[in-house]
Amino acid sequence: MAFLNRQYIICCFVILVFTGVNAQKDSVNINLLLDKAYENEASAPKKALEIYNQAYRRSVNDGYHIGTFKALQYSGLVHSDNGNYDSALYFFKKSLPYSIKAGYKRGEGLTYNNLANNSQFRGDYKGAITYYLKGITIFEIINDSAALSQSYQNLSTMYDNIKDLRMELLYLKKALNYVGAAQTEQKALLYGDVGITLLGQDKPAEALPYFKKTQALSKIDSSKRIQFFAERNFAEYYKYIKQYPAALNHYAKALKLSEVQNDLFQKNDLFHIISGLYLETGNYKEALNYAEKSARLAKQIKAREIGYRSYNQLAKIHKAMGNYRLAYNSLQQSIAIKDSVVSADYLKQISLYQNQFESEKKDNAIAGQQILLKKKEVEVLSNRNRFVYSLAGMGLLILLSAGVWLSFRQRQKIKDKEILSLQQKQEIMQLEALLDGQEKERKRIAQELHDGINGDLSAIKYRISGIEEYGIMPGEKKDLQKIIEMIDHACTQVRNISHDLMPASIIDFGLVESVKQYCIKTSAVNATRIDFQYFGMPKPLKQTAETTIYRIIQEIINNIIKHAQATNALVQLNFHEAELSITVEDNGVGFDPKTVVQGLGLKNIRSRVQVLNADLDISSSSNGTSFLILIDLNKL
Repeated sequence: MAFLNRQYIICCFVILVFTGVNAQKDSVNINLLLDKAYENEASAPKKALEIYNQAYRRSVNDGYHIGTFKALQYSGLVHSDNGNYDSALYFFKKSLPYSIKAGYKRGEGLTYNNLANNSQFRGDYKGAITYYLKGITIFEIINDSAALSQSYQNLSTMYDNIKDLRMELLYLKKALNYVGAAQTEQKALLYGDVGITLLGQDKPAEALPYFKKTQALSKIDSSKRIQFFAERNFAEYYKYIKQYPAALNHYAKALKLSEVQNDLFQKNDLFHIISGLYLETGNYKEALNYAEKSARLAKQIKAREIGYRSYNQLAKIHKAMGNYRLAYNSLQQSIAIKDSVVSADYLKQISLYQNQFESEKKDNAIAGQQILLKKKEVEVLSNRNRFVYSLAGMGLLILLSAGVWLSFRQRQKIKDKEILSLQQKQEIMQLEALLDGQEKERKRIAQELHDGINGDLSAIKYRISGIEEYGIMPGEKKDLQKIIEMIDHACTQVRNISHDLMPASIIDFGLVESVKQYCIKTSAVNATRIDFQYFGMPKPLKQTAETTIYRIIQEIINNIIKHAQATNALVQLNFHEAELSITVEDNGVGFDPKTVVQGLGLKNIRSRVQVLNADLDISSSSNGTSFLILIDLNKL
């Protein structure tokens, strides 16, 4: 869970450039000490702490703030790794001002994350959330997307611990917004986490598209870990909707993948879950088989909590099979393991209190050392005062110049943001005007076709039909009938074009019925089967918004028919509170959304989505394409 490890910091820290050859030489020596301490962390943590203390004293003496920060920060991490959370807290807090003095914003943000992790280890969830949010604020300022994604994911686990699923889902979606395009595994796992959280909120229909996204990424990326969670996600989904055969099928696939990864804890957990499913469906033989496997593996890897649950499940299975003596024996074993788990927890609590007591003694000793160090610092500073005073005037001038420059840059940034905001608003207004003009022109052309050309064709048909009354030759009668059929076909084509240009059903029946009828009509005349579903209570929207949504779906379906080579497609509307989610999927050949800009109508789709202030996510592979559009109805 620790957000900040040593290797990560060493790669990320920026070494400040100091004037003076001696200062540069001292900083190199300090960094060598830090590296030496790191090498001893795992094998000799006490020695590592002593070397970090040497690096700390030298850094303070030389005014090398980033060295001071590293020495304190790493000391805190050593204490944390060894369960000394109070001592770790002391060093993390002490390191924070030095990251600020060094101007190292990333180090400041990572320190807040370590403070958050420390609070979580000590059971202080409120403090952990506060520190995570402080770190996130800094990462937003420096625009560090990777750190933001990880921070939001860490924060979501806090709300999972306190069973606040609404906030957990909020921060998981924020983590998704910041995940990088190259972070395939992180993105896949986040999709799965969102789906599992939605299942916890009793929203299986909303969870399923996220599970499908994880599955799509598992086919692109060869990671067995992604494939494992893709299968397990579907297993949890089918278990939730009580389709047990499908759930067992996906659990079996996940089990094979756990064996490939040699992940014994996941394997043990799956044995227990599969046993429970067989018990629920009345297949006691298989339930017994998997429960015994779970109990054996739990004993092997010393997973006492799963072991307790496995023997408890064995007792239920034996009872259902009428083996009451075996049921009693299994129950006794379950109780014995449960008592050992409780005893272990009690011993852990005693150990924690002992560690806290030892930490207090260590902290007092450290505080005494700090007093001595302060005295030495005063002596050193008094010897350097003359040099400092000579530089004070020059430093003040530099600071004043920097202040003026920073003030100018800040004002310029504010102006740039205002200009960008105005440009974005202007672009949206132009798009709205363009789309409004297009809709008016479509309506005018549709009216012309319906009232003008269609009327003229009907009149021509009527006049030609009247020729028969005057008598014609038998051979000419057949030609005349063919002409009438062609006119009928032309009338039908004109009506279809008129309806596509301005569907009357939008005005008369609303969005849902219009999309449904469009899917039925398009499916009837094309090789692609198009299914339509909707969930929730449809809400009345502005006619312009409904028309824009209809056009987006129409454009996507047209692209599927023209380019996807798909046999099946699905259009799904999901109304939930103040949000409308639109999913359009197909099983076609797919495409790359980053490289295909022209030719598939993506530009028109993106423009209309932008007008709706909505979010668009496109996932595509050789197995098909999925469009997901999320619309905040309050913004329409």
